[in-house]
Amino acid sequence: MSKMYVLTYQASNCSFTVTCNGFEVFSCDDGGGGGGQLNPYMIGKGNELRIKFTNKGEGASFKAGIKEAQEGDMMDTSQGDDFSLPDGDEIVHTFDGEADGLKTLLDQAQTTDADAMLKFALDYCKAIREGDTDTLKKANRFRLQEASKDFGMPIEAIEPQMMGMFEAFKNGGADVGEGDLDVKMITQDKIFEVKRKDGNALLYLKEEDGSSSSGFIAAVLEDGPQVVR
Repeated sequence: MSKMYVLTYQASNCSFTVTCNGFEVFSCDDGGGGGGQLNPYMIGKGNELRIKFTNKGEGASFKAGIKEAQEGDMMDTSQGDDFSLPDGDEIVHTFDGEADGLKTLLDQAQTTDADAMLKFALDYCKAIREGDTDTLKKANRFRLQEASKDFGMPIEAIEPQMMGMFEAFKNGGADVGEGDLDVKMITQDKIFEVKRKDGNALLYLKEEDGSSSSGFIAAVLEDGPQVVR
């Protein structure tokens, strides 16, 4: 089984965002406990973890830690104590690990630009609105292959779950135009993120009891543009 790297935290009266090598892992608005897996964003040696605080209220507390585990292990978020509340607004930490999926992706990806990624995102949303499953399967080949390796399941068993997610966004969750979107280059003119200008994910659906969302991080691989995270 593969080794998993997870950042766990316990916090109160503070908000922050965690990135690994420029990729957002998760954000916390008000405290509590939780965590996120770092493996998809790691390059092997020299990984850069950043914890950026946007608010520290009265009596704020924070502790976090990078934990190693085997896939399937339960993680206790109260055990992380590698990091504590900083005097400033940011923690920057460099670390090595065995996971290097991001490096492998960067080695495969071709340079591209924001305009090409914006067009891909718009075509992707159109395919969702029209229920074009062939286009969506083609655009998610890389993610399906990665999920198949991670979970030890055939792609044919994973595809229906992904297509079901797109079906949920079909009516209203993918209604965006060019003027609604921002494109951000994450690294090396190869990997880009497309989000809505209001800060929400590319796929976003407001519901009575909350909302559903799915992000869009993409690259151009040998067989064309792909959603990669």
